[in-house]
Amino acid sequence: MFNTFGFEYDEKEEREALLEAGRLNAVSELLYNGLITLEVLKASGLYSPEELTAVASRYN
Repeated sequence: MFNTFGFEYDEKEEREALLEAGRLNAVSELLYNGLITLEVLKASGLYSPEELTAVASRYN
């Protein structure tokens, strides 16, 4: 972690956020292309309610 212009930057946090965004984008693409349903995602238990809401909002 280092401080730039008064902001703290944590490389690990940034990397995790980018991976999570990519993960949700991939799921959004699967939904958009009809390869998976939101019901299947909910049943999988792999995604939090917040993640499912984010994915669904991108899908609509």
